[in-house]
Amino acid sequence: MNSVQPTTDYSESPAPKVSVIIPAHNTAPFIAETLDSVFGQTFRDFEVVVINDGSPDTPSLEVALQPYRTRVQYIRQENRGLPGARNAGIRIAHGELLAFVDSDDIWMPDYLSSQVDFLDRHPLVHASIVDALRFGSCGEPVVWRMLKEGAGPVLTFEQMLKREGGQLPSAMVARRQRVLQVGMFDEQLRIGEDVEFCVRLCFPDGTIGYLGQVLVKYRQRPGSLTSDPRNRKWKVAEGQALRALRQKLPLTNAQRTLLDDEIAATDAALALSDAFDHLSADRFQQGERCLAEANTYFRDPRITLTRFGLKSFPRWTARVATWLRKRAGG
Repeated sequence: MNSVQPTTDYSESPAPKVSVIIPAHNTAPFIAETLDSVFGQTFRDFEVVVINDGSPDTPSLEVALQPYRTRVQYIRQENRGLPGARNAGIRIAHGELLAFVDSDDIWMPDYLSSQVDFLDRHPLVHASIVDALRFGSCGEPVVWRMLKEGAGPVLTFEQMLKREGGQLPSAMVARRQRVLQVGMFDEQLRIGEDVEFCVRLCFPDGTIGYLGQVLVKYRQRPGSLTSDPRNRKWKVAEGQALRALRQKLPLTNAQRTLLDDEIAATDAALALSDAFDHLSADRFQQGERCLAEANTYFRDPRITLTRFGLKSFPRWTARVATWLRKRAGG
């Protein structure tokens, strides 16, 4: 059953410019830091919605939220995953803009002011993204660029389809009207929903803006997707998200070709990663099969040579291949 704290009556006062939506699940130790970063923004015209998504740490979470309860709208619901939690927040949001932040991430003080200013200056852009700083279990903080090298400040639908732009929700602000128009987040996708959402957001001819500034701190924790050195769960989810787009969107032939190539690339990257996992564990036949699958896309003579070596000298070939991959940072 949902439980909502009393909120401002916007029939009596202007709606805020921004609605900040914070899904919470098992993040009681971190959410105060997240909220402090939100309420520490230089931009002040916003409301905050916190969605307790069936969190097993609800008692601790509500203790952590207590100092903020007069400043946030609080919803409790059964667990529906990040897409369902964000959608619950979207449904009661009043702001012109929606700013998503996960309950263990941190905004830098100028995050909202920079995003709002960009969107005000680019009225045809549906959403904007910034860069992030990964910190936590990854060791030393690492800058996470949301765009591929050489991409411009505004990305087209085709560029997003080719995934030239990132899609970290904690680093994105979107126009609420557009989010409602495209149908919000797909609750059938528990992982990879952000990829699918961002592509739909700018279909068929919209754009996504990019500020090129590091304004978010993204917390990497044990068990999170980004803490997996092989990113296998993410690669599987990414493929599922792209296939969902293929079913949903009335793409042109050219757009469908682009999307099919992205699906093939994702599948090939997963097969290649699985191949080296198999080779590291002396599962030579499985490794060779995965290499064959990957090479239907890559068509790389080095993969062909490795497959040949596995048939004749499996152990030696596997050792050399895995060593070379580690040396290359793969």
